[in-house]
Amino acid sequence: MSISSDGYRVIFEEYAGRHYIKDFEKKYKGAWLTTRKALVSEFRNIDMLINSGRTNPPIHRTDDNMQWVIKHEFVVAGLKESKKTSGRRIIAYVNDDQRVVNVLLVYHKDHVDKKSSETAWWERVIKGEYKVLLKDFRF
Repeated sequence: MSISSDGYRVIFEEYAGRHYIKDFEKKYKGAWLTTRKALVSEFRNIDMLINSGRTNPPIHRTDDNMQWVIKHEFVVAGLKESKKTSGRRIIAYVNDDQRVVNVLLVYHKDHVDKKSSETAWWERVIKGEYKVLLKDFRF
């Protein structure tokens, strides 16, 4: 799904929907739709979100600094918890030159393979699923 605005275009990748977003849709129903809209709104201004410190700084960048991979913590609408303790994360690819944010993974820490660290797990997943999109990255 692609949503555009004057800011960045936000695309939720099919892999993320098939594997993890469906869990959020089933568990949180209408609250997930509200949350998704809020996330799209935030990601439309991803550069401001990063510069203001309201999300983690880019984890990986290309050599020209025009493409980033970020991890963003979030809460589901209506739940009384902090972003840090919620265990909910998004891994997104940002192409600053094209003004696009691709949401690669939306997951809860319970989705993570217990045999590896969270970072090792999501890096393995995105390297396997998004080879073409992330071809300029060295992990």
